[in-house]
Amino acid sequence: MNSMGGNKPKNYIVETALLGQGLISIEDEKILSVWPKDALLAWIQKGKIKIGTIEEFIPARRESNNWQRLDGITVKNKRQDDVNAYLTASGTMVVAKAIGCPMVVSAGIGGIGDIKDEKLCYDLPALSKLGITLVATSPKDMLDIPGTLNWLNNHEVRVLGYNTNICNGYILVQEATELRGQINSQNANKLEYGNNLILNPIPEKNRLQDLSLLKEAIKAGKEAENQGGIYHPAANACFDRLSLGLSSKIQLESLISNIEVAKLISKNR
Repeated sequence: MNSMGGNKPKNYIVETALLGQGLISIEDEKILSVWPKDALLAWIQKGKIKIGTIEEFIPARRESNNWQRLDGITVKNKRQDDVNAYLTASGTMVVAKAIGCPMVVSAGIGGIGDIKDEKLCYDLPALSKLGITLVATSPKDMLDIPGTLNWLNNHEVRVLGYNTNICNGYILVQEATELRGQINSQNANKLEYGNNLILNPIPEKNRLQDLSLLKEAIKAGKEAENQGGIYHPAANACFDRLSLGLSSKIQLESLISNIEVAKLISKNR
């Protein structure tokens, strides 16, 4: 792995794929105004792993059309020479493992689904192999969420909810899948670090209510794939446009809420 610039966080780092390419209608100033000041992020700049503050990251966000999006396989195999890239959940988990950081924060994560090169997103093997705790919201809505959670359960990943024992979608309300258990603010810092996925759902009343938007987002993602583009940013852009920006707003709020859960888990450690 290439050398890393910036700080070395003790407890958690935050992925940058969503902030870099997913929140189409959210202005930089809004992110800066609400971001927890002590939350560090991970990205790649000129081929080197960077760990930095939101103020250090924002200039990279302004170059989103020229930046790549890298997963954990690419980062692990050191294929990022001289590139600028945002990191997915798995990419960030690989970085966390390398620097001895026990936890990563994301929002919507990958899983099992009909997405080119992501029939089994590397977020799942990373969770089962790296010994990193991932705090997230849910697998993304276009995925097979029950199948994704079942895969994790069968590969020795503890999937727990924060104040809930179900997972029923990401930015939409879908069929509920029961989780192995739950944690709360009183016992979060007693969680043993390791192969954990902690899901902190968006409140149902805050999610998008029109399920037909999912069909349009899937269509947009497929069109991007067929043109050599990337599925998830295209799907997110479609959600953003059709929801008049609400999808981006609730995803940013969810990412920040997940940071707060990570703080509770790491409290006094």
